[in-house]
Amino acid sequence: MKKWILQLGLIGVLGAVALLLRGKELLPQKPEDTIAAFFDAARDGNMGAYLRLTSGELRKSLDQLRRQQGAETFQANLRRTNDGIVGQAVRELPGAPGGMADYEVELVFADRNEVQRFRLEQVGSGWAIASIETARVYQPEIPYGTPVFAEPEEAKGTVRE
Repeated sequence: MKKWILQLGLIGVLGAVALLLRGKELLPQKPEDTIAAFFDAARDGNMGAYLRLTSGELRKSLDQLRRQQGAETFQANLRRTNDGIVGQAVRELPGAPGGMADYEVELVFADRNEVQRFRLEQVGSGWAIASIETARVYQPEIPYGTPVFAEPEEAKGTVRE
């Protein structure tokens, strides 16, 4: 009898743990992966993943914004943040305190570039975005899509058969 009670108790505990962990996704293991997942979640309008990748005051601020705008508008705005991005560069910055990482993220658009500083913090074994600075916008010296090399003469205006 005691054996059955012990086994049922163990099954009950395992079931409770499974329910608690259900839907809980782990944070990415590398800060760069967190940044990539953050932009992917925005592109896809995945509010849950987007918010899960943030922490602290940033998370509180985004939760408040979601409540104010409503889920549908917040989701549409997430998708809109990726409109027109044609490239992205991520670079680690030195000097972050322990358990933190600073990255510069440059977003390339056809008509401009935007640079933002992301601060990430280690949460358990993963990384979450703790803060994002306001984007600095600038016009690159050579606009995106500008040919680097001149076209060969034979390719201009001629059709080969």
